Amino acid sequence: MITELSDNPETLRYLDANQVEHPSGTFAGHMLCSQDDVKLGAITGMLVEPATRRVRYFVIERNSLLKQRRYLLPVDSLPVLRADDRKLCVLANPDDLERFDARQVERFSDADAITAIFAKPAA
Repeated sequence: MITELSDNPETLRYLDANQVEHPSGTFAGHMLCSQDDVKLGAITGMLVEPATRRVRYFVIERNSLLKQRRYLLPVDSLPVLRADDRKLCVLANPDDLERFDARQVERFSDADAITAIFAKPAA
């Protein structure tokens, strides 16, 4: 089943993981794992809310029997980046993942960048 976004999908935008930077690079190729080091999937992108400058969901890819599927994981807690082994650890488990259909949200655009630049600072 494909999830219904708890946030308003009209305010969310998709950013590829290679466009989201952290101090040691981008999130492309990083694995999302649980606090117990259970692999949840490879980070392929994030859903952000430009007006608040906040990441709302991680978009991850997991392999199933014959194909790869994309899933969402809400950003509910502060993740821990382990840059040395390219992992982002979160308080979650595989049961927290929900199927994702990329057609639900638009890609991040130049207009979204302007919104983010001139929006009130995130608290």
